[in-house]
Amino acid sequence: MRKIILFYFALLLLTACVSTKKYYVHGNYDKAIAHAVKKIKANSDNKKEIIYLEKSVHAANQKDQERITFLRSEGHPENWGEILELYTQLKNRQTLIQPVLPLKLDNRTITFPYVNYDQEIIYSKQNAAEYWYAKGQQLLKSGDRFQARQAYEYFINVKNYFSTYQDIDKLIAQANQDGVTKVGFTFENNTIFNLPPNYKDNLFNFDIESLDRKWVRYFPQTNSNGPYHYIIKLNLKAILMTPEKLFQRESIKTKKIQDGTEVLLDNNNNVVKDSLGNPVRVPRMVDVSCKLMETVQQKSVHLDGEVTYFEVQTQHVIALKPLASDYFFENITYMANGDLRALDEEIQKKLGKPPIPFPNDMEMIAGATNLFKKVFFDLLRDNQTLIK
Repeated sequence: MRKIILFYFALLLLTACVSTKKYYVHGNYDKAIAHAVKKIKANSDNKKEIIYLEKSVHAANQKDQERITFLRSEGHPENWGEILELYTQLKNRQTLIQPVLPLKLDNRTITFPYVNYDQEIIYSKQNAAEYWYAKGQQLLKSGDRFQARQAYEYFINVKNYFSTYQDIDKLIAQANQDGVTKVGFTFENNTIFNLPPNYKDNLFNFDIESLDRKWVRYFPQTNSNGPYHYIIKLNLKAILMTPEKLFQRESIKTKKIQDGTEVLLDNNNNVVKDSLGNPVRVPRMVDVSCKLMETVQQKSVHLDGEVTYFEVQTQHVIALKPLASDYFFENITYMANGDLRALDEEIQKKLGKPPIPFPNDMEMIAGATNLFKKVFFDLLRDNQTLIK
C-alpha cells in the first residue's frame, strides 16, 4: 500500500511539473497552447503563460503552413489527406485560443488575425476523397483479397469525408466481401469403424461463427460459399476401443457414530449434574463396521486424429496439429454386509441396484466425439493466427 501511495504521489508531482514552457521547449506546441489557455482562463494576467502562448501559436502555425506549402509543391495526390489534417488543425487551434483574446502584455495588446480556413478544408477534402476513391477502385480491380481490404479502408476514408460520395456504399460493400478469407472444412475417416452418415455434420456442429473475424469466415459445409482460401482437414486416424471389464472388489468400512446418549461421569465415576441437579447426558459414540462389495463395470475409447491446415493458393500444408480425446464409462453397484451406518449416505442410496447394460461401441464413440469436438474447437480458436 505504501508503494502505491508513493507512486501516485510521484505521479502528481510529475503532473504538477509539466509547464507551458516545457511543452514549448520540446516542440509540443499544441499541448503548450492548450495548457496556456487553461491557465489564462483562470488568470487573465498570467504574464508567463501569455508569453509562451504567443510563442507557441506563432511556432505551431508557421510549422503547419510550411508543411502545407511543401506538400502542395510536391503535387502528389496522396498528400491531400495530410493537407486536410493540417488545415483542420489550424482551424481547431484558432478556435481554441479565441475565447482568451485579446490579451494584454505590458503595454501592448496581443491578438491573432482570424483566418477563414473553410474553403481550404473543403477543397482539400474534395481532393483527398477523389484520390482515395480512385486508389480504392484500382486496388479493388486487382482481385487480391488483401488489396481489397486496403481498398475498404480507403473507401471508409471517403465515407468519413462525404457520407454520400458517388457509389461509395456499394464499393465499401464490395471491398468488404472481396477482402474476406474463406475457410472450408473436410473430414476423413481412416478408422476401421463405419461411422454414420451424419457423423461429420455432428462433428462440425459447434459455434463456428464465434471463430469469424473481420476478414475471416469459416464454412463447415465445403460444397457452398466457395472457392476457399484455406481448407482445414480433420483426419480421424484411429478409434481404440477397450473390451468391456467387469470385476468385483471388497473393502471394510468403519466409522465412529453416535448411538444414543449416556450419563457423564467425572474422574471418580460420579455422575456429573447441572445447576438444577439433573444428570448431564452426552452423546454415546460407538465404532461400527460394514463389509462393502462393489461390482465395477468399465469401458473406454480413445479417438486419435490430426488437423491439417492447407493453403489453396500456394498448395502448401502450413500446419499439422495432433488431436485426441478419451471417453470413459464406469458404473459401480454395491452390496453390503454389516452395520450400514458405517457407509456414506450416497453409497447407502445405491445399495441393491443391479448393473446396467454396457454402452455399445457406437454409443462410446458418440461420447468420445462430443469431447473430440470440444478439443477441435479449442484447437481452431488457438490457431486463428494461421489464417490470414
